[in-house]
Amino acid sequence: WKFTERTGVQLTNLVIQMVLARIIIPEAFASVAIIMVFVNIATIIVQSGLGSALVQKKEVSEADYSTVFYINILLSVLMIVIMYVLSPSIASFYKMPELTALLRWQSLIILTGAFNIVQQAVLSRELKFKKNFFATLIACVISGILGIIFAIMGFGAWAIVILNIANNAIYSLILWIVVKWRPSLKFSIKSMQYLLGFGWKLLVANIIGAIYNNMSTAIIGKAYSKKTLAYYNRAETVGNSLMNGITGAITSVMLPVLSQKQDNLQELKDMLDKTFRINSFICAPLMFGLAAVSYNLIIVLFTETWIAAAPFLSLLCIGYAFYPIHAANLQAMYAIGRSGLVLTLEIIKRVLGIAIIFVSIPFGAYAVAGSSIVISLLSVIINAIPNKKLLNYALLEQIRNVSGYFILSGIMGIIVYCIGIVLPFSPVISLLIQVISGMMIYVLLCSIIKPYSYSYCVQMIKSMRRKVSD
Repeated sequence: WKFTERTGVQLTNLVIQMVLARIIIPEAFASVAIIMVFVNIATIIVQSGLGSALVQKKEVSEADYSTVFYINILLSVLMIVIMYVLSPSIASFYKMPELTALLRWQSLIILTGAFNIVQQAVLSRELKFKKNFFATLIACVISGILGIIFAIMGFGAWAIVILNIANNAIYSLILWIVVKWRPSLKFSIKSMQYLLGFGWKLLVANIIGAIYNNMSTAIIGKAYSKKTLAYYNRAETVGNSLMNGITGAITSVMLPVLSQKQDNLQELKDMLDKTFRINSFICAPLMFGLAAVSYNLIIVLFTETWIAAAPFLSLLCIGYAFYPIHAANLQAMYAIGRSGLVLTLEIIKRVLGIAIIFVSIPFGAYAVAGSSIVISLLSVIINAIPNKKLLNYALLEQIRNVSGYFILSGIMGIIVYCIGIVLPFSPVISLLIQVISGMMIYVLLCSIIKPYSYSYCVQMIKSMRRKVSD
């Protein structure tokens, strides 16, 4: 259900973005991209630490839930006030006066998000992802239609802001309807201290991660033109949509599931290993394939107006291909309560990442995007090292278990890219041929090599067929 939610919502959102890209000029997307840097960081501050602490804790009381709810509401109001005060300075820094009003209104999603954090934790703890699927999809569709209507009416960047606010508000409303939990008049200092003991480290780690993840957008918006930022943001949206649709589903489920095995490290290691293999089996070919078809894909999705986004998409997707490995390692550490270790790792990675990004700035915006590949590879190494001691799962063993998928995906990607160069057809036909060819090549290579995840998925399909026939 989590996979269906992520893929369904991301694909729906991609369709909405395709329509908006044909109506709204690139500069409007650039304005929204900049304000979302600050809103995303503020949202992480409100939602990240305590929500995950609720999921990780073995036994959760009513006092725990209510305490987290009230803290999140207070934090969200504080963040909105801060955004309101800082918005003129941010607009002045980027020399975009329109950012003041846009940021003030966009910051309202911080409050709507605070109202659903406990409901999300309840659904995650109980693994009831079906309810979350319907809430997310309904909110995405309704808000998308609303955003398109306002875009047609000529609202520009405001159409995207309205879409975002509506999406968060509708999602929160639906969760309040489907999840029966309601806050009580309980606030426990003891609960707050316990949850903060785990949550503050996770919170700081996520804030550092959010600042870093949005740094490229912030830097490109300041150092280069608004159009360049719009192209980068469009490529990032496409890459993130597909990558998060698959890896986000597995990663979201990992914490509650692995937390249940925190007292059995061997079983936890086995589950982590299977996650590595399946994630790499699916995501490596998807990302390498996406990098190979980027030019035709961008033209088909957003028209030739956005063709300059294609090199950004290729570079970002290669970096995204390694994300499932280092993200899964962190989830295992969270599951056994080592949030302090995660914080240390995040600090190390982000310091290195920031240095790499700043070194790349003089070489242009494409170099900034390309630095994500180097940073992603470093993250794989850094996140894997502690699990040698914690889970007896060394870096070399992890690399050995997933390297085959990346080699096969790289071969497939090179062939698909070459096919795109020689094809004399329209972008739509060329893209279709590239996609079909890529799938056939990858399946053929896997059927010859027969890696673990390929055999596992074949057995799963056969098992499902038997159940259907029975």
